[in-house]
Amino acid sequence: MKIPSPILELSAPLYSENEVKVFLKRDDLIHSDISGNKWRKLKFNVEKFKSGRFEHLLTFGGAFSNHIAATAAVGKELGVSTIGVIRGDELRIDSNSTLMEANRNGMKLVFTSREEYDLKEEKYYQEELRDRHGHIWIVPEGGANFYGTLGCQEICKEIEFDFQHLFVASGTGTTAAGLLASNHKAVIHSVSVLKKGSFLNDNIVDRMQEVGWAKEDIVDKMNSFELLEDYHFGGYAKYNQLLITFMNNFYEEHKIALDHVYTAKMMYAVNDQILQGKIENGSSIVALHTGGLQGNHSIEDLLVFK
Repeated sequence: MKIPSPILELSAPLYSENEVKVFLKRDDLIHSDISGNKWRKLKFNVEKFKSGRFEHLLTFGGAFSNHIAATAAVGKELGVSTIGVIRGDELRIDSNSTLMEANRNGMKLVFTSREEYDLKEEKYYQEELRDRHGHIWIVPEGGANFYGTLGCQEICKEIEFDFQHLFVASGTGTTAAGLLASNHKAVIHSVSVLKKGSFLNDNIVDRMQEVGWAKEDIVDKMNSFELLEDYHFGGYAKYNQLLITFMNNFYEEHKIALDHVYTAKMMYAVNDQILQGKIENGSSIVALHTGGLQGNHSIEDLLVFK
């Protein structure tokens, strides 16, 4: 694992004209298959799995889930038996490259109806899963639990210079919660990759409470938080030509690949917020590259990079 991950300053006329510095924290370089915030959220869950001598690590995800892909890769690398409960009983192991790779990495894939999948956080359903699969350690979808948040707290500690803003793409809010819980003074900008992402506020509060923050302290801390809901480009894993063009232009300018599900939307938000004058002159911005490039397989014909 390449931790701490490298940090690169980006150069662009937009940044110099607005007198801001933009840095990209390359968590995508942590590991070729277990990159970005996926390893951050799995690290302590794996430690818990091993300390409890569980038989299998079970988690949840959709057909193109970065979390499923990363969990399967962790299982292969660390010798952990993994089970993935996949949303969609019409799917098969060979439905797409994400599922095929997870299967090759030894993950047992269990395809379930969307109705059953929606029960994933219910205690009685989790007990049913234990009855079916034995002594399992259950990791929520996207690694959204105490241990996932704990792992994401470490990110800010790795940045050894002053910065005023930190941007992160959010699907469950776990990474954003970890960044807030690290108690850094920077403003955390959470870019929702989901349509109607306001529920992320509640998720983040829940995660911060889990790691020991009192309600009144969370209220105060949320003054240093902004949820950006206008950069989803139609919803989760949705995109349009504007986003594809942005991804291709970003690669041409910086030689760094982004994914259309998370990081492209996050970097688009960074640039748009600067363009709108919402970032004060003289600021330093850190954008977190959370990996997930395997998600581009479905659109690679549209990209200038592979």
